[in-house]
Amino acid sequence: MASPISCLSILVISLLVASLFCQVSHALVDEAFLENICQKTVDYEFCQSTLRSDARTFTANLDGLVLISISITVSHVLNTIDQIPNILKTLTDPLDKTRLQNCQTDYKEIQVKLNAAFSASDAKSYQEALNSLSGALIKRVECNDEYRLTPPIRDSPLLDASTKLQKLVDITWVLIEEIV
Repeated sequence: MASPISCLSILVISLLVASLFCQVSHALVDEAFLENICQKTVDYEFCQSTLRSDARTFTANLDGLVLISISITVSHVLNTIDQIPNILKTLTDPLDKTRLQNCQTDYKEIQVKLNAAFSASDAKSYQEALNSLSGALIKRVECNDEYRLTPPIRDSPLLDASTKLQKLVDITWVLIEEIV
């Protein structure tokens, strides 16, 4: 049978380990942490400029930085959705219009999935957040496939926005992986 001191030691050690994990997620973001995170993304420079451009970055902890990253991504998606009607006005080919309208639907679904990722992250349900991010990426690919898989093959007018979306989700993904 374990002595009361052994049981107490196990309890104290468990509490210390738990507090260390809590401190990691509650510590504020600093230069070294940002460097570490961005090195794990697909585009280091993009990550650095994106996170540094938000004034909240260096006043947030890791949990908060995930929320900031998702909100930056939502803002990008909303800007893309806002641009689509103007692009549609410039198109003359009915197939191009249909393709872009399908992408418009995809981007609205991406927005819904990102909002779900934000809510899940806010509740610290990070696996659920990753599932929502995966869903957003699937919709992104569906939009891209409108132009890549059906003849005539063309570049999407949303190609730059799509590439940026991929990079933004990648940043969030890396941040969540630091937590889980």
